[in-house]
Amino acid sequence: MFQCLRASMSAYADGSIVTTVRRLKSPIRNRLSFHEKRSDGCSIPQRQAELMLRLPDLAVLVRPHVLSFLAILLVAGCMTNPATGERQIAPLMSEEQEAQAGAAAHPKIVEAYGGVYGDEKLGAYVAGVTARIVKATNRPDGPYRVTVLDSPVVNAFALPGGYVYVTRGLMALVNDEAELAGVIGHEIGHVNARHSAQRQTAAMGTSLLGAVLGAVVGSDAVNQIVGLGGQGLLANYSREQEYEADMLGVRYLAKAGYDPYAAADFLQSMNAQEELRAQMRNAQYDASRNDWLASHPATPSRVAAARQYAGEAGSATGQLPRNGSAYLSAIDGMLYGDDPEEGLVRDREFIHPKLRFAFEAPQHFTVTNSARMVLVEGPEGTVAQFDGAKKADGVEIGQYLAAVWAKGVKVSEVERFKVNGMSAATATAKVGKYNGRLVAIEYAPDVVYRFLIGTLPQTGARYDSAIHALVTSFRKISAAEANVVKPMRIEIVQVGSGDTAETLGRRMVFSDHAAERFRVLNGLWPSGQPIKGQRVKLVVAR
Repeated sequence: MFQCLRASMSAYADGSIVTTVRRLKSPIRNRLSFHEKRSDGCSIPQRQAELMLRLPDLAVLVRPHVLSFLAILLVAGCMTNPATGERQIAPLMSEEQEAQAGAAAHPKIVEAYGGVYGDEKLGAYVAGVTARIVKATNRPDGPYRVTVLDSPVVNAFALPGGYVYVTRGLMALVNDEAELAGVIGHEIGHVNARHSAQRQTAAMGTSLLGAVLGAVVGSDAVNQIVGLGGQGLLANYSREQEYEADMLGVRYLAKAGYDPYAAADFLQSMNAQEELRAQMRNAQYDASRNDWLASHPATPSRVAAARQYAGEAGSATGQLPRNGSAYLSAIDGMLYGDDPEEGLVRDREFIHPKLRFAFEAPQHFTVTNSARMVLVEGPEGTVAQFDGAKKADGVEIGQYLAAVWAKGVKVSEVERFKVNGMSAATATAKVGKYNGRLVAIEYAPDVVYRFLIGTLPQTGARYDSAIHALVTSFRKISAAEANVVKPMRIEIVQVGSGDTAETLGRRMVFSDHAAERFRVLNGLWPSGQPIKGQRVKLVVAR
């Protein structure tokens, strides 16, 4: 149980502030009471109260001025949030403005996440689940639209105006319809509680506080303090808003007739996935980590809270349906992982059949593909970014590294070498907190591929051999090798007699941590076994 600081504030006519601090032991904060109360019963978001609490010495210096900031919090209009029933500061953005902002952002979101996933039948299924959840909300006629994004990233989010998104990567981790409904309900909870508008109001308050303090004190330290507080206040949704959306999502689940415990089960699957990723990097996984700047609560805390909300919904686990069979049938054959057109990850290898190259990360490293780059992560904070760029024909590779790629950066003397017959160059530089190494490989006269590698100073030369193995694994692939690369897909099978996580894992495309991946994919982490007759997910190449 973490300790939480809570402050009750009162403002006097002369601008002075009296602050009373008390400690709360509950991580769920007394059933989602995440706000400080004004004398009229209106709630001030607790993160804004905590931001003021971090500035006690500065507040003394600016008593005549600080009400300029508090005006937004202490004088602004008050409203009852229809989703939560809480009295709170009225957002400065109207619902019409929210809808306009969502409509403007929608096409950009779709483009950034690889477009809409092209399975119309799956899209219709998800829309049906969404409609069922919407009917259980305080806005049953709300203008909601859900989009399945063609992205392997495990993510779901919502924009103001009722735009809800789930990725096929998230759908691969979901195990039944109730879990999917819980995710969608959580995102609709953000929309109904108008969390985006609250963030906009908070942004204005934080900016004004910085301007007032900066003008009076005239110190860069003020900007650093307010900037730090502002990051925590504005980093995506606040932790309080995430808990609030969890509570609303569970409430919607139960009202829609789904098992409300499904929300906690999916959060547990997300937690298991992160634990496996840490295990694959040979890193220690800290399940209780909850940094002040984290935009989401630590998943274990959310799991516990979600189970409590489900219990308060009045049903025991397993009493209401999960619709697992219908869900698994809907995702059977769904694309898994990367689209081969964009390159794909197999175990620790990244292969791009269209651009005709491949490389392999060392043991205990993981590989993640994205639209802008490939990220390679290893133990003790070791990291590498891989991308490609155009190079002017005739520019020597070492000259390119020093004068083009690293222009304006102080680098060591450039060394030339060969990588599988291709000319390459490397140099070192200080990159933030990392000891950086830049590697440029000339794939063609006008094409260069690059590794930007970072190791922490305290690791010394411990990962030099791993970095060398990563770089020298880069190779061209033949047309024949490219043509045999098949996309990975979800395949639904029935567990037979004698089947175990280990035997079913061996039927998947992975050779690395196959049984562990199977367990995470099917909600059996860390040591569960499938039951004969059960339908489960495999990842196969076809």
